[in-house]
Amino acid sequence: MSTKRNELRAKLLGNAPKRKTELIKLFGAEVELRQPTLATIMEMSDEIDSKQRSVDMFVKYAYVPGTNELVFEKADAAVILAWPFGDDILAMQQAIARLTGLKVAIDDAEVAMVEDPLDESSSSTA
Repeated sequence: MSTKRNELRAKLLGNAPKRKTELIKLFGAEVELRQPTLATIMEMSDEIDSKQRSVDMFVKYAYVPGTNELVFEKADAAVILAWPFGDDILAMQQAIARLTGLKVAIDDAEVAMVEDPLDESSSSTA
């Protein structure tokens, strides 16, 4: 193996990159959201049930701030699903989108929806 390859492998595989975090208020309580690992994303992509996938986001991404302790457990699913959908849930979803990089994809999709290539009046080059 080349020296450069060894250095690159040591840099990428020797220390796990630091996960991004974001503090949010969830129904008046401060919760720390953490960027999911690739394994977590892959596990969740296998979930067929969208309700279960939504609950999993709360269970797997939400931590007691400053600790490695998860706030929720799978057994909390019924209570989480009964929460009112509003600003708090939207704030959490938006934070997760930022942590996973989905915000960029969402922004690009919004631009694509505004700029209809078949409609001359929506063209950005007009």
